[in-house]
Amino acid sequence: MTVLSTAKEHFKEIANQGQAHLDVPEWGTVVYWNISGLNFAQQSKVIELQQKGKSAEALVEMMIMRALDDKGQKMFKLVEKTELMRDVDPNIILKIVTAMGDSDLETDDPVKS
Repeated sequence: MTVLSTAKEHFKEIANQGQAHLDVPEWGTVVYWNISGLNFAQQSKVIELQQKGKSAEALVEMMIMRALDDKGQKMFKLVEKTELMRDVDPNIILKIVTAMGDSDLETDDPVKS
């Protein structure tokens, strides 16, 4: 087995760690996410926004990528990002993304900045 094969197997194991969740009574729902977090390609989108000084957009992007409903389906679509940024309480988005970050992201991630 090559090092790349071993590294890929390790990532698969991490991806199967299950889900965490947060009760969001303000929205009348529970938000779920995979504990494994994001792959590097997904993280790069968030990091790029953060580096451009678009922290709020990075947080919304993170929530869109990770938030799942009780059936494991994506809760939001990328085309809803503008609505989420303009018409949704930013404190609730921050609460959700912070909970996601507390479960699996490093401290230099945009979620915790």
